[in-house]
Amino acid sequence: MADTKNKQFNEFAESSEIWVADFGSHELEQELRQEVIKLKPQAAKGFSWIFAAVILFSIIIIVELLFRQYAQSNFWSEMTILWTTWIWRFVLLIIWFTLVFKKMRYNKEKVVVATLVSFTLAVIALALFKIIFISSAWTWLNLLVEPIWMIILVAFLGFVFTRLIFKK
Repeated sequence: MADTKNKQFNEFAESSEIWVADFGSHELEQELRQEVIKLKPQAAKGFSWIFAAVILFSIIIIVELLFRQYAQSNFWSEMTILWTTWIWRFVLLIIWFTLVFKKMRYNKEKVVVATLVSFTLAVIALALFKIIFISSAWTWLNLLVEPIWMIILVAFLGFVFTRLIFKK
């Protein structure tokens, strides 16, 4: 542990200078440097937005396909499936934004872009899936409308989370 503190101290000493009145006490300067290291804000963690986008894309696709299979086997109406799917997406967005902004301190712009890309591509893929396996005219409308709704939802929740809830 002492080695870690010395490493942090040396890294910080190289990047910042602390000007202390010279009272002939080298220990006082060392103590002040240690306190400054404790007060220095923590940097955001590294973020692989491509990895996060692929994981989110996979989760969205798998859960929605499984949900659709379950709902159709229980004879749910298409309107019920539609609203339940959108509630699921909304809840997933809230959980995702809360996790990455509050717990992991990721870069907010990268998170919103990765979320926007993964959710929009997932919605387009699911709309294509519906076109292929559901022979109905409304499925073509999904290909046009659902990506726009998803972009609006992600942009709105991204704004709310980055500007209003987690102002850090």
